[in-house]
Amino acid sequence: MKEIRRITSELKPSLTAANERARVEYALMHLERSSLTSQGGINPTFRADMDVVHIDEKWFYRTRKTQNMYLSHREEAPHRECKHKNHIQKIMFLSAMARPRYDAQGNCVFDGKIGVWAYTEWVQAKKKSQNRLRGAWELKPCDKVDREKSREYLVKYVLPAIKEKWPESDRWNTIYVQQDNARTHIKPDDPFLQEAARGGWDIRMIYQPPNSPDTNILDLGWFASIQAMFHKKMPKTLPEIVAKVNQSLAEPHQKLNRIWLSHQACMREIIKHKGSMHYAVPHLKKKTRETRMSPCSFD
Repeated sequence: MKEIRRITSELKPSLTAANERARVEYALMHLERSSLTSQGGINPTFRADMDVVHIDEKWFYRTRKTQNMYLSHREEAPHRECKHKNHIQKIMFLSAMARPRYDAQGNCVFDGKIGVWAYTEWVQAKKKSQNRLRGAWELKPCDKVDREKSREYLVKYVLPAIKEKWPESDRWNTIYVQQDNARTHIKPDDPFLQEAARGGWDIRMIYQPPNSPDTNILDLGWFASIQAMFHKKMPKTLPEIVAKVNQSLAEPHQKLNRIWLSHQACMREIIKHKGSMHYAVPHLKKKTRETRMSPCSFD
Protein backbone atom coordinates (compact mmCIF):
# COMPACT_ATOMS: atom_id res chain seq x y z
CA MET A 1 0.00 0.00 0.00
CA LYS A 2 1.44 3.39 -1.01
CA GLU A 3 1.76 5.86 1.85
CA ILE A 4 3.12 8.77 -0.19
CA ARG A 5 1.39 10.20 -3.22
CA ARG A 6 2.25 12.97 -5.63
CA ILE A 7 -0.20 15.87 -6.08
CA THR A 8 -0.24 19.19 -7.92
CA SER A 9 -1.20 22.04 -5.61
CA GLU A 10 -2.70 25.00 -7.47
CA LEU A 11 -2.67 28.50 -5.99
CA LYS A 12 -6.23 29.82 -6.11
CA PRO A 13 -7.75 33.27 -5.52
CA SER A 14 -8.71 34.19 -1.97
CA LEU A 15 -12.48 34.60 -1.74
CA THR A 16 -14.55 36.83 0.51
CA ALA A 17 -17.95 35.85 1.86
CA ALA A 18 -19.54 38.05 -0.82
CA ASN A 19 -17.50 36.27 -3.51
CA GLU A 20 -18.64 32.86 -2.29
CA ARG A 21 -22.27 33.98 -2.20
CA ALA A 22 -22.00 35.34 -5.76
CA ARG A 23 -20.53 32.04 -6.93
CA VAL A 24 -23.39 30.02 -5.45
CA GLU A 25 -25.95 32.41 -6.95
CA TYR A 26 -24.27 32.07 -10.34
CA ALA A 27 -24.45 28.25 -10.18
CA LEU A 28 -28.07 28.27 -9.02
CA MET A 29 -29.06 30.58 -11.88
CA HIS A 30 -27.79 27.97 -14.34
CA LEU A 31 -30.04 25.22 -13.01
CA GLU A 32 -32.91 24.08 -15.21
CA ARG A 33 -36.01 25.40 -13.48
CA SER A 34 -38.24 22.57 -14.69
CA SER A 35 -35.96 20.04 -12.98
CA LEU A 36 -36.35 21.84 -9.64
CA THR A 37 -40.10 21.20 -9.56
CA SER A 38 -40.16 17.69 -11.03
CA GLN A 39 -39.67 14.80 -8.59
CA GLY A 40 -39.44 17.26 -5.72
CA GLY A 41 -36.15 18.70 -6.97
CA ILE A 42 -34.23 15.59 -5.92
CA ASN A 43 -32.08 15.44 -9.03
CA PRO A 44 -31.99 18.89 -10.68
CA THR A 45 -30.01 19.44 -13.87
CA PHE A 46 -28.10 22.34 -15.43
CA ARG A 47 -29.14 24.27 -18.49
CA ALA A 48 -27.26 23.51 -21.70
CA ASP A 49 -26.29 27.22 -21.99
CA MET A 50 -26.68 27.30 -25.77
CA ASP A 51 -27.35 31.05 -25.56
CA VAL A 52 -24.07 32.03 -23.84
CA VAL A 53 -20.76 33.18 -25.34
CA HIS A 54 -17.73 33.29 -23.04
CA ILE A 55 -15.03 35.89 -23.78
CA ASP A 56 -11.67 36.46 -22.09
CA GLU A 57 -8.10 37.62 -22.74
CA LYS A 58 -4.90 35.59 -22.61
CA TRP A 59 -1.19 36.37 -22.97
CA PHE A 60 0.67 34.11 -25.40
CA TYR A 61 4.47 34.11 -25.13
CA ARG A 62 6.69 33.29 -28.08
CA THR A 63 8.36 30.53 -26.07
CA ARG A 64 8.76 29.20 -22.55
CA LYS A 65 11.88 29.58 -20.44
CA THR A 66 11.98 25.80 -20.12
CA GLN A 67 10.56 23.66 -22.93
CA ASN A 68 10.15 19.87 -22.85
CA MET A 69 11.02 18.14 -26.13
CA TYR A 70 11.23 14.61 -27.46
CA LEU A 71 14.13 13.87 -29.85
CA SER A 72 15.47 10.78 -31.53
CA HIS A 73 19.02 9.64 -30.74
CA ARG A 74 20.17 11.24 -34.03
CA GLU A 75 18.68 14.67 -33.39
CA GLU A 76 20.43 17.49 -31.62
CA ALA A 77 18.73 19.74 -29.11
CA PRO A 78 17.70 23.04 -30.77
CA HIS A 79 19.54 26.23 -29.81
CA ARG A 80 17.01 28.50 -28.11
CA GLU A 81 18.08 31.99 -27.10
CA CYS A 82 16.79 35.51 -26.46
CA LYS A 83 18.31 38.74 -25.19
CA HIS A 84 16.67 38.47 -21.77
CA LYS A 85 14.55 35.70 -20.26
CA ASN A 86 12.20 38.21 -18.61
CA HIS A 87 11.50 40.00 -21.89
CA ILE A 88 10.18 37.20 -24.08
CA GLN A 89 7.94 38.48 -26.88
CA LYS A 90 4.25 38.20 -26.08
CA ILE A 91 0.84 39.20 -27.46
CA MET A 92 -2.54 39.41 -25.76
CA PHE A 93 -5.41 37.62 -27.49
CA LEU A 94 -9.16 38.03 -27.10
CA SER A 95 -11.14 34.81 -27.48
CA ALA A 96 -14.88 34.15 -27.77
CA MET A 97 -16.35 30.64 -27.54
CA ALA A 98 -19.87 29.18 -27.36
CA ARG A 99 -21.07 25.63 -26.86
CA PRO A 100 -21.01 23.30 -29.91
CA ARG A 101 -24.31 21.98 -31.23
CA TYR A 102 -25.20 18.64 -32.77
CA ASP A 103 -28.14 17.29 -34.75
CA ALA A 104 -30.12 14.16 -33.93
CA GLN A 105 -27.53 11.99 -35.72
CA GLY A 106 -24.64 13.44 -33.68
CA ASN A 107 -23.24 15.56 -36.51
CA CYS A 108 -21.77 18.92 -35.50
CA VAL A 109 -23.86 21.77 -36.93
CA PHE A 110 -22.10 24.58 -35.00
CA ASP A 111 -18.58 24.17 -33.58
CA GLY A 112 -18.93 27.03 -31.07
CA LYS A 113 -15.68 28.72 -32.13
CA ILE A 114 -16.58 32.38 -32.53
CA GLY A 115 -12.96 33.51 -32.94
CA VAL A 116 -9.59 34.60 -31.54
CA TRP A 117 -8.12 38.07 -32.17
CA ALA A 118 -4.71 39.50 -31.32
CA TYR A 119 -4.31 42.94 -29.75
CA THR A 120 -1.81 44.13 -32.35
CA GLU A 121 -1.27 47.04 -34.71
CA TRP A 122 0.92 47.79 -37.73
CA VAL A 123 3.44 50.60 -37.10
CA GLN A 124 6.36 52.04 -39.04
CA ALA A 125 9.85 51.38 -37.71
CA LYS A 126 11.50 54.54 -36.37
CA LYS A 127 15.04 53.19 -36.67
CA LYS A 128 16.96 50.92 -39.00
CA SER A 129 17.96 47.48 -37.74
CA GLN A 130 19.37 44.24 -39.10
CA ASN A 131 15.83 42.91 -39.51
CA ARG A 132 14.17 45.81 -41.35
CA LEU A 133 14.70 49.28 -42.80
CA ARG A 134 13.62 52.54 -41.22
CA GLY A 135 10.00 53.28 -42.10
CA ALA A 136 9.13 49.63 -42.81
CA TRP A 137 5.79 48.44 -41.50
CA GLU A 138 5.97 45.85 -38.72
CA LEU A 139 3.49 44.13 -36.42
CA LYS A 140 3.62 45.29 -32.81
CA PRO A 141 1.53 44.52 -29.71
CA CYS A 142 -0.86 47.29 -28.69
CA ASP A 143 0.69 49.73 -26.22
CA LYS A 144 -2.22 49.31 -23.83
CA VAL A 145 -5.51 47.44 -23.68
CA ASP A 146 -8.01 49.68 -21.90
CA ARG A 147 -11.81 49.93 -21.95
CA GLU A 148 -11.77 51.83 -25.25
CA LYS A 149 -9.67 49.12 -26.88
CA SER A 150 -11.94 46.40 -25.46
CA ARG A 151 -15.00 48.17 -26.85
CA GLU A 152 -13.29 48.57 -30.23
CA TYR A 153 -12.54 44.84 -30.50
CA LEU A 154 -16.03 43.89 -29.40
CA VAL A 155 -17.61 46.09 -32.07
CA LYS A 156 -15.06 45.39 -34.80
CA TYR A 157 -14.52 41.65 -34.33
CA VAL A 158 -16.66 39.88 -31.73
CA LEU A 159 -20.09 41.19 -32.74
CA PRO A 160 -19.66 40.56 -36.50
CA ALA A 161 -18.33 37.05 -35.78
CA ILE A 162 -21.28 36.20 -33.54
CA LYS A 163 -23.80 37.50 -36.09
CA GLU A 164 -22.09 35.65 -38.91
CA LYS A 165 -21.63 32.27 -37.22
CA TRP A 166 -24.61 32.05 -34.89
CA PRO A 167 -27.11 29.30 -35.83
CA GLU A 168 -30.01 30.66 -37.85
CA SER A 169 -32.50 28.70 -35.74
CA ASP A 170 -31.67 30.94 -32.74
CA ARG A 171 -31.36 34.16 -34.70
CA TRP A 172 -34.10 35.95 -32.72
CA ASN A 173 -33.29 34.64 -29.25
CA THR A 174 -31.31 36.55 -26.63
CA ILE A 175 -27.54 35.95 -26.64
CA TYR A 176 -25.54 36.54 -23.45
CA VAL A 177 -21.85 37.45 -23.67
CA GLN A 178 -20.14 36.56 -20.38
CA GLN A 179 -16.96 38.36 -19.30
CA ASP A 180 -14.95 38.62 -16.09
CA ASN A 181 -14.72 41.66 -13.83
CA ALA A 182 -11.50 43.19 -15.22
CA ARG A 183 -11.45 47.00 -15.09
CA THR A 184 -10.73 47.18 -18.81
CA HIS A 185 -13.98 45.43 -19.70
CA ILE A 186 -17.08 47.38 -20.66
CA LYS A 187 -20.04 47.68 -18.30
CA PRO A 188 -23.36 45.91 -18.97
CA ASP A 189 -25.00 49.28 -19.77
CA ASP A 190 -22.21 50.41 -22.13
CA PRO A 191 -23.21 52.23 -25.38
CA PHE A 192 -21.73 49.19 -27.13
CA LEU A 193 -25.16 47.60 -26.72
CA GLN A 194 -26.58 50.00 -29.30
CA GLU A 195 -24.24 48.49 -31.87
CA ALA A 196 -25.07 44.99 -30.61
CA ALA A 197 -28.77 45.59 -31.28
CA ARG A 198 -28.18 46.62 -34.89
CA GLY A 199 -30.05 44.34 -37.27
CA GLY A 200 -32.63 43.29 -34.69
CA TRP A 201 -30.19 41.23 -32.56
CA ASP A 202 -30.60 40.94 -28.78
CA ILE A 203 -27.04 40.61 -27.43
CA ARG A 204 -26.44 41.41 -23.76
CA MET A 205 -23.33 41.60 -21.57
CA ILE A 206 -23.20 39.75 -18.24
CA TYR A 207 -20.51 39.35 -15.57
CA GLN A 208 -19.20 36.13 -14.10
CA PRO A 209 -18.58 36.03 -10.31
CA PRO A 210 -15.45 37.88 -9.07
CA ASN A 211 -12.26 35.81 -8.69
CA SER A 212 -13.88 32.84 -10.41
CA PRO A 213 -11.88 31.56 -13.39
CA ASP A 214 -13.61 28.19 -12.94
CA THR A 215 -16.87 29.75 -14.18
CA ASN A 216 -15.41 30.64 -17.60
CA ILE A 217 -14.79 27.84 -20.10
CA LEU A 218 -11.77 29.67 -21.55
CA ASP A 219 -9.88 29.74 -18.23
CA LEU A 220 -11.28 26.35 -17.34
CA GLY A 221 -9.59 24.51 -20.18
CA TRP A 222 -9.73 26.07 -23.64
CA PHE A 223 -6.73 28.38 -23.19
CA ALA A 224 -4.63 25.55 -21.77
CA SER A 225 -5.64 23.32 -24.67
CA ILE A 226 -4.72 25.71 -27.48
CA GLN A 227 -1.59 26.88 -25.64
CA ALA A 228 -0.31 23.30 -25.52
CA MET A 229 -0.80 23.02 -29.29
CA PHE A 230 0.67 26.48 -29.80
CA HIS A 231 3.97 25.70 -28.06
CA LYS A 232 4.44 22.54 -30.14
CA LYS A 233 4.64 24.79 -33.23
CA MET A 234 7.49 26.90 -31.68
CA PRO A 235 6.91 30.29 -33.41
CA LYS A 236 9.90 32.64 -33.73
CA THR A 237 8.32 36.02 -34.52
CA LEU A 238 5.23 37.98 -33.49
CA PRO A 239 3.45 37.39 -36.85
CA GLU A 240 4.14 33.67 -36.40
CA ILE A 241 2.59 33.79 -32.90
CA VAL A 242 -0.61 35.21 -34.39
CA ALA A 243 -0.62 32.64 -37.19
CA LYS A 244 0.05 29.67 -34.90
CA VAL A 245 -2.64 30.65 -32.39
CA ASN A 246 -5.16 30.92 -35.24
CA GLN A 247 -4.06 27.50 -36.49
CA SER A 248 -4.75 26.08 -33.02
CA LEU A 249 -8.44 26.84 -33.58
CA ALA A 250 -8.53 23.77 -35.81
CA GLU A 251 -8.66 21.65 -32.64
CA PRO A 252 -11.65 19.26 -32.68
CA HIS A 253 -14.94 20.67 -31.43
CA GLN A 254 -15.39 17.66 -29.12
CA LYS A 255 -12.78 19.06 -26.72
CA LEU A 256 -14.64 22.34 -26.48
CA ASN A 257 -17.87 20.52 -25.65
CA ARG A 258 -16.09 18.54 -22.93
CA ILE A 259 -15.00 21.79 -21.31
CA TRP A 260 -18.64 22.86 -21.14
CA LEU A 261 -19.38 19.61 -19.31
CA SER A 262 -16.55 20.46 -16.91
CA HIS A 263 -18.12 23.89 -16.42
CA GLN A 264 -21.34 22.24 -15.28
CA ALA A 265 -19.41 19.93 -12.97
CA CYS A 266 -17.65 22.94 -11.43
CA MET A 267 -20.97 24.67 -10.79
CA ARG A 268 -22.24 21.54 -9.09
CA GLU A 269 -19.20 21.49 -6.80
CA ILE A 270 -19.57 25.22 -6.12
CA ILE A 271 -23.06 24.58 -4.76
CA LYS A 272 -21.92 21.58 -2.73
CA HIS A 273 -18.98 23.49 -1.21
CA LYS A 274 -20.97 26.69 -0.58
CA GLY A 275 -18.99 28.82 -3.02
CA SER A 276 -15.49 27.57 -2.15
CA MET A 277 -12.87 27.01 -4.84
CA HIS A 278 -11.25 24.11 -2.97
CA TYR A 279 -12.87 21.11 -4.59
CA ALA A 280 -11.94 18.29 -6.92
CA VAL A 281 -13.78 18.13 -10.25
CA PRO A 282 -15.24 14.61 -10.57
CA HIS A 283 -14.63 12.39 -13.59
CA LEU A 284 -17.58 12.60 -15.97
CA LYS A 285 -16.71 10.08 -18.71
CA LYS A 286 -16.91 13.00 -21.15
CA LYS A 287 -16.02 11.03 -24.25
CA THR A 288 -19.21 8.99 -23.90
CA ARG A 289 -21.29 12.15 -23.45
CA GLU A 290 -19.64 14.62 -25.81
CA THR A 291 -22.39 14.44 -28.44
CA ARG A 292 -25.25 14.49 -25.96
CA MET A 293 -26.96 17.79 -25.43
CA SER A 294 -28.82 16.79 -22.25
CA PRO A 295 -27.64 18.86 -19.26
CA CYS A 296 -25.29 17.48 -16.66
CA SER A 297 -27.11 15.72 -13.83
CA PHE A 298 -26.89 17.30 -10.39
CA ASP A 299 -26.55 14.58 -7.78
